[in-house]
Amino acid sequence: MKKLLLCVILCACSNTKEGYAPQNPITFTTPDTGSATIIDDSVGSDTKQQQSDTSKPKDTTESSDITQEDTENDTFNKNDSSNSQEDTFSSDSSENDTKKDTKPSKPPCLDPDGDGFGPNCVKGPDCDNNNPNFAVICPDCTKQNYTGCPCKGVAANCYSGEAQWLGKGQCQAGVQLCKNGYWNECKGEILPTPEACDGKDNNCNGLIDEGVLSACGTCDLSCTMQKLGPDFGNPFNIDGKKGLKINKKGYIELDIGKSNVDLSNIWIANSSEQSVSKLNTKTGKEMGRYKTCGSPSRTSVDLNGDVWVGCRSDGGVVKIINDIKTCVDKNGNGVIDTSTDVNGNGTIESNEMKPYKQDECVKFVVYPDGGTVARAAGVDKDNYAWIGFWNSKRLRRLHPLTGASTDQININCNPYGLVIDQKGIIWVAGRGCSQLVRVDPKTKAVTNVGNGNGSPYGINVDMFGKIWIANTNTYSSRYDPITGKWNSIKHNNRSRGIATSNDGHIYVALDQTSTVAKINAVTLTVIAHISLGSGRYPVGIAVDYDGYVWAVNQSKATATKINVNTHQVVGEYPVGKGPYTYSDMTGYTLHNYTAPKGDFSHTFGYSGWSGTVSESKTTTKWEKIMIDFTVPPKSYIKVRYKVGDSLKSLDSAPWSKNFGPYPPEQMPMNLKNVTGKFLRVEVFMQANDKKLSPIIKSLSAKGKSIVLP
Repeated sequence: MKKLLLCVILCACSNTKEGYAPQNPITFTTPDTGSATIIDDSVGSDTKQQQSDTSKPKDTTESSDITQEDTENDTFNKNDSSNSQEDTFSSDSSENDTKKDTKPSKPPCLDPDGDGFGPNCVKGPDCDNNNPNFAVICPDCTKQNYTGCPCKGVAANCYSGEAQWLGKGQCQAGVQLCKNGYWNECKGEILPTPEACDGKDNNCNGLIDEGVLSACGTCDLSCTMQKLGPDFGNPFNIDGKKGLKINKKGYIELDIGKSNVDLSNIWIANSSEQSVSKLNTKTGKEMGRYKTCGSPSRTSVDLNGDVWVGCRSDGGVVKIINDIKTCVDKNGNGVIDTSTDVNGNGTIESNEMKPYKQDECVKFVVYPDGGTVARAAGVDKDNYAWIGFWNSKRLRRLHPLTGASTDQININCNPYGLVIDQKGIIWVAGRGCSQLVRVDPKTKAVTNVGNGNGSPYGINVDMFGKIWIANTNTYSSRYDPITGKWNSIKHNNRSRGIATSNDGHIYVALDQTSTVAKINAVTLTVIAHISLGSGRYPVGIAVDYDGYVWAVNQSKATATKINVNTHQVVGEYPVGKGPYTYSDMTGYTLHNYTAPKGDFSHTFGYSGWSGTVSESKTTTKWEKIMIDFTVPPKSYIKVRYKVGDSLKSLDSAPWSKNFGPYPPEQMPMNLKNVTGKFLRVEVFMQANDKKLSPIIKSLSAKGKSIVLP
């Protein structure tokens, strides 16, 4: 049986054709030996034989690991002993050993310079395995003394930057030491750095502080410079304000003859109830009624549309604010407490008025000349009020913010009314001495020039600079300051108040006939007597901004609006008791003759221009206001400002004093201790007597940003 098995195996092997390999191992089983497997593992190779013992057969999947050499040397080991119980297949390994997949071991890391780099090393290859200073990449030591390059000598100059930088700006060479045969690192060299605002060429490009200067052109990076004007790409915006225009170059100038101030109100003194009524001249509705000092009789509107009031009985002078937005919350309750037409009937009732000195739109009450009667009132081109005091025969100039007396002139005549002409000369109706009095506020020269035809009462100036007076008789008179000539015009009754208009006409209140006389200022003839209706007893008269004439009716406690083109009454509107006033109650004279002017304002803020300002945790300490302007002779500009930490608080913040005039004062305007997130600058423009306007080319503000705690 054993011999037959061997023969079968050998025969099977010898009959295998060259190039043929069985697809599967063939296993023979004998009762004596267990199993044997024949495997052909490759095409064209000799047959490999694998034998396993009965206890642990060889895994056929390992047959491919047997080499050709193994095949050639492998033999069947036959036990020839006659005492052997059986014939077996034998292999090179022990009975329990199996053939293993043995991978070749990795070669060792070659690192003669001990830097951890080299062939087969974990860190990677070494570009120079004899220099511990170099690893993966070696510099070209023939071109430069790089750190780690072999060296001879002691030291050398070095520079690791671009050659074009060396010797420019801050860039300079350093020093390398030769130690232990190798160059050390370069020390002391200065390479380019980002440009800093320090007066040095940090990036070594030949320029100093380029691109890092602040908006002010300095190294103070907290500095802010905000510029307004067409030359800076930020065009002016006059917001539709009347009285201003933008010229062809984009600069601001006055629109002569037009006002940008709210002159839509007439202010009527109600002597009998110690109040002043504020009527809207477009609607006739009473917008406010304010308690004042005793027996008010003169009202004069200033350049801001606010009104000065002179009182007869106690010598008090009151200033009332026109725009409620600029009134001050004096009691701190968060609202402006002022008279209001609560029921909307167009009239301020007694219960809708605030008590004396409690109306927060009454700026102040002062007594600059003691208790003497305040009877004349007017405003000059600098916005100061001139008040004439009857008893003391004195004129006082009052500060627009405080009412304090800043100047005085004795005229030796009881003043009843006054007007200021285009040249700044004060003309006083000297009723106590029956003279028209000329007062030069600069020289304080006082001159009596006559009375025309009667005792001066109402007074005004026309568009030609001529002075008109109502004489409390049937005549009105005109005085020409150039020629010194008087002219008189007769009308149908006693004259009281007198008003002048840009249409070339003069209007006179004739109280006893309840009419208004219309006089041609050129021909000096009466064109019409306009009836108001019987029993009105008009005393004061004024022209509004739209060209309508208003008569103050003392006996009816009303004001009548007249269309001077049709000579018809437009309407009659109630006011307080005993209305009695003669002066510039609409501001028409001031804005058209005394001070043809305009003003504009701009708000500077933390992050730019008005509309884009930001309320952040940064505020600004404002340092300078700068204006580029040109002015004709005898014209000028003035400046004031205010600050706030929000746009809302800015609206209610008080204005500074007026700075200027410019010229002769010079720009810039330096500020001290002016801090706030927002700065509002207002520029007053004053034309000269020929109505030539200043021109504003730019407006700028400079400050320093401050981070709030």
